[in-house]
Amino acid sequence: MEKTMRLTAIIVLYEISADTAQTICSLQAMKKTAAWAMIRQIHFVIFDNSKQAQLVPTQLLPNFEYYHSQRNVGLAAAYNQALAIAVQQNSDYLLLLDQDTKLTPSYLAELFTAVTAKVQPIAIVPKIQAAGQLISPIRAAQPFKVIPVTSGYQNEVTAINSAACLRVDFLQQCGGFELQFPLDFLDYWLFYQVRQTHQPVLVLQSQLMHELSVMHTQSISTARYQGIIRAEWLYYHRFQKISSWQYWRHVWLRLFSQLILKRDFAKVKLLLKWMIRRKPSV
Repeated sequence: MEKTMRLTAIIVLYEISADTAQTICSLQAMKKTAAWAMIRQIHFVIFDNSKQAQLVPTQLLPNFEYYHSQRNVGLAAAYNQALAIAVQQNSDYLLLLDQDTKLTPSYLAELFTAVTAKVQPIAIVPKIQAAGQLISPIRAAQPFKVIPVTSGYQNEVTAINSAACLRVDFLQQCGGFELQFPLDFLDYWLFYQVRQTHQPVLVLQSQLMHELSVMHTQSISTARYQGIIRAEWLYYHRFQKISSWQYWRHVWLRLFSQLILKRDFAKVKLLLKWMIRRKPSV
C-alpha cells in the first residue's frame, strides 16, 4: 500500500501582501494542473513578520493557517512555530518556503515522489537559481565559494532554506531551529546539523527561480549587514570551524569590495570598527 504523505509547509512573509507573494502566486497558478492535487495534501502555515497583520482570503490556498508577529521575529522562531504545528499534524516533513521562490509542478512531483518513497531522505532540496546563477545547493567544504552540486544523493552540502524539505523527527532531534541565527546563516546551521548525521541530502533535478536579497549588499541596510557579519562570525567560530587565516582573508576581501567596488562607506566603517574589536559588536 502506498504511504500516505503528511507534509506541513511554512511560508514566511515580510511587508508583502500574501496574494502577491511570488511563492503563493506560483502555487495558485497550478490550480488547473495535476499539481493541485498535491498542493491540497499540504498543510500550509503562513507566518507574517510584517508590521501590520493582513486579512488573508480563505481561498488563498486549500489548507492553511495564518500567524502574525508584529515584532518581526525572523525565520528561526517562525520555523519553530511551524515545526510545532507539523508535530501536531503528524507530518513526516516540514517544507520551508519564503516569499520569493517560484515553485513548479515538476518540483512538487519530484518532492512527493521522494517523501512517499520507502526510504525517506533526511533532507530534500531543489537546485536554486538567482540572478542567472546556480546558488544552491553547494559544497560545504569550500567556505565562501559557490560550487554547485549535481542531482542525486550528495554528502557534505549546504542549501538555502527556501524549498528545502526536512524530516520532522530530525528537526525534533535538533531541538528545533537555533535562535542564535534568527535570520542569516540559519540555513548554514541547519545543513551543518544534517551533516552531523552522516546521511546524504537528496538533490532534485528541478531548478527553481529565487530572489536572494543578500546577493546585492548595496540594497541591504547597515543593521541587516551587521546581522550578517555577526551570524557569519558565530557560524564559523562555533560550528563549521575554519582557520583564522581563512576567515580573516575573507573579511579583508569583503572590506576591499565595499570600499573599492561598491563604495559603500557606511558598511566600510562598520567593518573597520568590527575588525578592530575582532568580534562583531552585536
